[in-house]
Amino acid sequence: MKLHHQHPQHELQLRDVTLRDGLQNLPEILSTKDKLSILDALIDAGVKDFQLTSFVNPARVPQMTDADVMYAEGVKRGLTPNVLVANLRGFERAVEAGVKSVDAVLSASNAYNRKNANRTTIESANEIATMLSRAAHTGCTVGISMANCFHCFSEGQIDPEIVLALTRSFHDAGARMVWLSDTTGHAKPAAVAKLVESCAHVGVEVGLHLHDTQGRAGENAMAGYKVGVRRFDAVLSGLGGSPFTPGVGGNLSMETAHAVFTAAGIATGLNPVKLEAARAKLSAGIAAGERIGAA
Repeated sequence: MKLHHQHPQHELQLRDVTLRDGLQNLPEILSTKDKLSILDALIDAGVKDFQLTSFVNPARVPQMTDADVMYAEGVKRGLTPNVLVANLRGFERAVEAGVKSVDAVLSASNAYNRKNANRTTIESANEIATMLSRAAHTGCTVGISMANCFHCFSEGQIDPEIVLALTRSFHDAGARMVWLSDTTGHAKPAAVAKLVESCAHVGVEVGLHLHDTQGRAGENAMAGYKVGVRRFDAVLSGLGGSPFTPGVGGNLSMETAHAVFTAAGIATGLNPVKLEAARAKLSAGIAAGERIGAA
C-alpha cells in the first residue's frame, strides 16, 4: 500500500550526507576548504538537500570540529542545511549557531545507544523530548534520526515494536519527521516496507538512511519508495558508517541511488557526470587530509 500523504511534494529528495556521515569515521580530517570544494561540486551536480555536519564533541568525532563554519558556509550558498545532534548540548550549540533544522539521533538498540551516546535509549529520548518542547521557541525544527531500526551487532534483530513505540512518543511530543536507519546494513526489503508503513501511520513523514553492508541498500531504497518514502540519505562513493561500530558497510551511495531510481523512471535531478567530478573532489580531499594522530 502506498502512503500518498508521506511527502507533500510527492517528489524524490536525495539528501546528501557525505560531509557528515561520509567523513565521520575516516582516519583523515579534511580541511574546511576541501569540504567546501566538495559541497560546491555537489550543488553543481544538482543536489539541493544537505546534512552538512554534526554538532558533537570534537574529541570523539574530530572530523566535525568545523561544524559552525560549515553551517555558516552552507547558508551563504543559499542552503538551509540540516545538522545532526546527539544530545541537548549539541542542540543548544546548533541553536546558538543559527541552525534552523536539526536531526536528533538515538538508537533503538540500548546497547548501541550506550556506546554511541553514553546513556540509555530512554535517556536520549527524554533529551530529544526536551529539544522538541523548545523547538517552537528557537525557530529550529527537530527531526528524529533513529539508528539500528532493524538490526544491531550487539542485540541482533530489533523488535519493530520498539521503533514504533519510540515513533509514537516523538510524534506525541511534536516530531513530524523520523528517519529510520538500517545502521548495520542487515535489513531486507520486506522488513523495510513493513516498518515504514507502520511508522507512517503514526502520522510522521518517514525518511530512510540505508547502509550497504550486505549489498541491499538500493533494493531497500526501492522497497521504501514503493510504500511512499520520498526522502533518502545518500553519500558520494558509499563512504561512511558509525565510528563506534566496526564492520558496518558504507552508506547508500549517491551514484547507486541515482542509477536505481533512474532505472525505475524516477527523476533524481542529478547530473551523473558532475557527480563524478564531485567524487574526484572527495578523493582529492581525503588524499590531502591530515591523518588522526599524525605527528
